[in-house]
Amino acid sequence: MGRVALVGRPAVTEGGQQGHFGILLGHIGGLFVPESWTDAAGISEQTYHVVAVALGTAAGICTLGGLAILIHRRRTVGPVFSATTVNDKAMYLSLTVTIGLGLAATVAANLVGGGHNYRETISPWFRSIFHLQPDPDLMTGIPVLFQLHALSALLLFAAWPFTRLVHMLTAPLGYLTRPYIVHRSRDARLGTRAPHRGWERIR
Repeated sequence: MGRVALVGRPAVTEGGQQGHFGILLGHIGGLFVPESWTDAAGISEQTYHVVAVALGTAAGICTLGGLAILIHRRRTVGPVFSATTVNDKAMYLSLTVTIGLGLAATVAANLVGGGHNYRETISPWFRSIFHLQPDPDLMTGIPVLFQLHALSALLLFAAWPFTRLVHMLTAPLGYLTRPYIVHRSRDARLGTRAPHRGWERIR
């Protein structure tokens, strides 16, 4: 029963939740919140650093754990494995490399090394991309693992629309007008009026 629960439908929920939670937790505070905001809130650099490293490491482990669950399900559930394409395998490999590099960069720079204040380099560079004024000079001289993590993430974003990850860019608006229960007939002789969306006959 436990194995069925792990590799079946619940694995999608468990793995997906861990992955999304880890990615959001590990990046929103560090990349999108400017240093001036935390300074204005009275949060010291040391306090922010300790909290960021702890949460970032936990987020990386959580994300890798969620990804491992999803990969295990895709490999062990027959119908899911049969539907797996080369594109899917490349996507999972790219995700694993990107997440692994991010976790390794955090651990190497902040737990093993002397630390790196990414809020003065990586964060403003990342935000400059969204401002359509990228400043590559900000990435000069930062630890190699952070550079590799950023490069692998950009490659992943480039491939994003061509993978199953594209679901992040869609909204299930069709469900707002879809019937709760769909009854379909195989009899083509029933009625001449075109059926409404969601009520099409089975052919």
